[in-house]
Amino acid sequence: MSNIKGILKIQKNIISDERGSIRHMLKATDPEFDKFGEVYFSTAYLNVIKGWHLHTKQTQNYVVVSGMIKLVLLDKRENSNTKGLLEEHYLGELNYSLCKIPPGVANGYKVIG
Repeated sequence: MSNIKGILKIQKNIISDERGSIRHMLKATDPEFDKFGEVYFSTAYLNVIKGWHLHTKQTQNYVVVSGMIKLVLLDKRENSNTKGLLEEHYLGELNYSLCKIPPGVANGYKVIG
């Protein structure tokens, strides 16, 4: 759950069997899907911090498929009633979820596992 306006955190499915697993991220039929822009993958080493990132037009969809991160969000939007609010979310193998971040919310993360 998020207190910052517009942040969505959605638990995602992991389907496992004796061959391995499938992890859903985002489908066009999901209510949180807006449109396709781009997909990219990032790697980082343990205890590395990547941030701050601030997009003015682009919505970010964070999913961590390996390891764990502490994702930090800061609302920088001038007209937001949650402007200045800072919060942390933990994403990864132990909490497989998608975090949708609207434009104007600064984000950064630290690899914690």
